[in-house]
Amino acid sequence: MSIKLRIIILSLVGNFAIAAIFLFLAQYQSSQKDQAAIESSANVYGQAWRTVLNDSFNNSVGFYHPQSGDPEKITIWTYNPAGQEATLSGLFAENRDVQDLREFIDTYFDEAFAWGELSFVMAFDREGLPLHCATAYEDLGVDPCAEEATADFVSKSTGRLLKGPNDEFNLGAKRAISEISDSTGAATAAFYQTLLVDVKADQKLLGHVLLGKNIADALEIFEYEFLVKALVGTVDQTIELNDYYPAEDYAELGETESLVKEVASFVRTNEPELIQTGFWGQLNKDLGVSYVSIPLSDYNKIEDARFTIISNQKDSIAAIVEADNYAFAVLSIVYILIVSAIIILTTYSFGGISKAIEVLRALTEGDLTVEMPKRFFQSSKDEVGQLTQSLETYRGHLTEMEAIRFQQTEKRKHRDSVILDKMSSLSRQLQGDAKRLLEDDISRMKTLAETEDFEKAEEASAEMMGIAISRMSDEVVALIEARTGEIKTALDRNEELLLNILPKDIAARKLAKEKVIADSHESCSVLFGDIVGFTELSKDLGPERLVEFLDGVFTRFDDFSDELGLEKIKTIGDNYMVACGVPNHDPDHPFKIAEMGQKMVRHILDLEPIKGHVPAMRIGIHSGPLVAGVIGKRKFIYDLWGDAVNTAARMESHGVPNMIHLTKDTADMIKNRYDLTSRGPIEVKGKGVMETFLMGV
Repeated sequence: MSIKLRIIILSLVGNFAIAAIFLFLAQYQSSQKDQAAIESSANVYGQAWRTVLNDSFNNSVGFYHPQSGDPEKITIWTYNPAGQEATLSGLFAENRDVQDLREFIDTYFDEAFAWGELSFVMAFDREGLPLHCATAYEDLGVDPCAEEATADFVSKSTGRLLKGPNDEFNLGAKRAISEISDSTGAATAAFYQTLLVDVKADQKLLGHVLLGKNIADALEIFEYEFLVKALVGTVDQTIELNDYYPAEDYAELGETESLVKEVASFVRTNEPELIQTGFWGQLNKDLGVSYVSIPLSDYNKIEDARFTIISNQKDSIAAIVEADNYAFAVLSIVYILIVSAIIILTTYSFGGISKAIEVLRALTEGDLTVEMPKRFFQSSKDEVGQLTQSLETYRGHLTEMEAIRFQQTEKRKHRDSVILDKMSSLSRQLQGDAKRLLEDDISRMKTLAETEDFEKAEEASAEMMGIAISRMSDEVVALIEARTGEIKTALDRNEELLLNILPKDIAARKLAKEKVIADSHESCSVLFGDIVGFTELSKDLGPERLVEFLDGVFTRFDDFSDELGLEKIKTIGDNYMVACGVPNHDPDHPFKIAEMGQKMVRHILDLEPIKGHVPAMRIGIHSGPLVAGVIGKRKFIYDLWGDAVNTAARMESHGVPNMIHLTKDTADMIKNRYDLTSRGPIEVKGKGVMETFLMGV
């Protein structure tokens, strides 16, 4: 294949590649614009949906908010013993018959049900057990008060109200979006704006009342104002207004059943992106619609419930397709014109190049009389003109070659001399075998430099440079290896220090630059140990002796922890904290932590009295779920959080010296292996009345 044909083919392929790149860039730019439009739509829709939700809340459930509601309606939360009118607080405070409470709720909220302000009202006692449920019978999905209704705010296992974590800002009233589904699957699930109010009297919690309003009205208002189709999606299903009643097609999408199923599938597929960015969207040109998914509300996790908006984009997509077709047609015409021009210019140019090859062959054979012929449109600036000038230059170059070779020889000799001087200088700085090896190389290099043949001399010079570079690089490598060993030693020391602070698995994640490490553990055991009478002991021992005493005790405790495979968390003063089941799950965690407690007490009992003080220790243990992890970026530690940690600390503070104080949760796990004694119900600070157990050593 001739070069001319190769260039023509290369030009065809190259121009095609350029066109493909431009097409790709155009599509990429279009994709970025679509993504920017989706993000903008997500922000606009999100703000608008929150506004619609807030307006709907304020005009329904919000009337009864204890702090911001209607002044006439929020009186039901006020307990006034001397008042003439009954209130919910009064009914709860006076321990009235449940039937009185039910009749009051049905009567008082009847008008709110009739006017559509509320969809349901539920009452719970202070323990979260249901007392009554009143409903407006709106027929919007499963009825909240039906037996088959399953609410996400009620525990499936205990049937009690799930109140969630305490919030210092809710002031006894907590707003949320709640889902109520049909356990039989016969009816459609429903979502409600809810307000959970703590009913109190004299700062004492008496019970709870939950008010709810179906969000179907808010969905229809949103669809009407923005001419879209709105969907509420959960892990199990996707809900729209047509699931409740025949809704208006404000978005003019036509039949939506298959579209809704496809959107639900897309959202599930892209759920990681949705969770990470807080929104997900796509412009589907095939269907002529765009999807945008955002959190259902600020009160829900996005993985639990999301709000998806489908908008009609058929007209804009048609305009985009028309513009793309026009651009493709123009690009095709330009491509054909460029390729045609390349073929013509290549054919003309290669005619001159072929003649230049003939002239060059003659010059190499010694015929200096052959010249390039004159051409049409000849120019000294084009390739053939420059080739002609090069051929003329080559004529003169042949006569100057010997002079140039002489100059090169002189430069080579000078270069070789410099190399030998540098190698000799390096040799004088070395000793032993390294010095002898380098001197042998210098002798060999001098022998190579003595040849007078030009080509061989150039080869010898290159070999000398190779030897010099090789020897110098060996010295550099030796230095690098020495420094690498020092660095590795330092890194090993750093890793040893890090493993003294963090568990091995957690340390590996921290070294991998994981920013926030927080792991949930469903079942773990936590032990707190505290030395009894530490304050008086510290006064009598003095600082140095006190620290020496604590170091001896806690070092022995560390040995026990290592033997049992536990995870020491920290020491605070005379308090020792250790856990089992973190960072890796251990099914024997309650037994190991119990044995740890016995070993600690036995060790304390074996100690001799110190200045009249007989050492003693209180130990508290609790088992349950908690969160473990590392936070911060300086002086960090591996720590635990959760109610299980607080409960274990309470067991220690309410414990008995030289006994192990257990909660019922831990006692139930180990009672078949250890002898336990019930303390009966005791009042525990911050926890109320609890049944606890004591275990000896």
